[in-house]
Amino acid sequence: MIFPSRRFVVGLALCAIPFVLDLWMPGLWKLGWGASGLLLLVALLDAAFAPRKAAFEVELRLSAVLTLASEEPIGIEIRNRSGHGGKGLIRVDVPETWAVAELLQPLEVVARSQTDAVYRAMPRKRGKFVVGPVYLRLPSPLGLLWRDYGFDARLTVKIYPAVAAIKRFDLLSRRLRTRELGLRSQRQRGQGMEFARLREHHPDDDIRSIDWKATARRGRFICREYQIERCQNVVLMIDAGRMLTEEVDGIVKIEYVLNAALLLTRIAAQYDDRVGALVFSDRVERMTPLRKGHAAVSALAEALYEVQPQLCEANYEAAFAALNAQCRKRALVVLFTNLVDQGTTELVSGYLKALRGRHVPLCVAVGDRETRETAWAVPQRAEEVYRKAAASQLLVSRARTLQDLQRHGVHTVDAAAGVIQVELINKYLDLKARQVL
Repeated sequence: MIFPSRRFVVGLALCAIPFVLDLWMPGLWKLGWGASGLLLLVALLDAAFAPRKAAFEVELRLSAVLTLASEEPIGIEIRNRSGHGGKGLIRVDVPETWAVAELLQPLEVVARSQTDAVYRAMPRKRGKFVVGPVYLRLPSPLGLLWRDYGFDARLTVKIYPAVAAIKRFDLLSRRLRTRELGLRSQRQRGQGMEFARLREHHPDDDIRSIDWKATARRGRFICREYQIERCQNVVLMIDAGRMLTEEVDGIVKIEYVLNAALLLTRIAAQYDDRVGALVFSDRVERMTPLRKGHAAVSALAEALYEVQPQLCEANYEAAFAALNAQCRKRALVVLFTNLVDQGTTELVSGYLKALRGRHVPLCVAVGDRETRETAWAVPQRAEEVYRKAAASQLLVSRARTLQDLQRHGVHTVDAAAGVIQVELINKYLDLKARQVL
């Protein structure tokens, strides 16, 4: 498509001046028509010498791992074989769920050269998407016209959750600054754990930790130091039913859950634990086998990137039946859900209590800040009184359920969606340090 530029419009405006002056100076209209015809002829020649689409080759480049709600640079490689370049605009056709600050972004193409451009967009939904085609808008050689070029350059990309959080954890852990994430240091020594090393005795050490053979050889008290046991099992059960379809600060609750699940997998990999996942709605959606190390993180990210919450009742019977069938060995079973509905809450409590004999159950109740703020707010109008009463009743019922679970040996994490990652990781580290697993 070809259309006039600002330079062409200004030229037309100048050509109109003789027509206006003809009112006072008859005969100038001939000059106006001559100037207009000359401008049109030059524009036609300008369009004729503009580069053709075949003179360009466009290729998209994207990272293999894209992160939800993180601005991602889309690389565009433009090879120009024509002798004309210039400053223009570029647009990449991205999915509707992606946010773009500027639809048309500036670009400068160099003649007979390769140009590398970057188009910035922010994915706002997980899943598999197609990026492309690409559109260029470049000026003609004299700048009188704009010409649009369309290129069928496409790439299929996958949008994963929590990758940025995992990268940040890796960076901070290498710098020994995990406290910036809110993680607490846990003492990792104790009785009955795996042997780590021998060290000199301290006055506050348990006498049972003394290694008498090493003490006899060295002539002074030597103690055995132990580390947290490794190669344990962790199963993440994610409720993808209606309980996690609510929004908190404009983000669906399941997004916070998936972020926390991936970060927990990354930290469990450091302890050489095996991690698997079971996602369920009204049926078992997917189940990943137990893996450890980087393979566990990759497998979980691949399994979760397309998970979307469904407006249906979660089938806990099918989920726990699949868990019992696939996971025979003792494991830490982490159930992510939202304790809102009283009937569903009683059902969940029953299944978690039944797990206590074989596994270590951990219920992660995803709360929201708005409910707490409403319960503690001072009402100003009648409708706010009813809203406060409902929020207070919900929090009281939730607290009673969690207390009942704790009395029956079920570990719990009750946190707002925004801080669930930190609370879950600290709970996992605490269970490891206390040898609960």
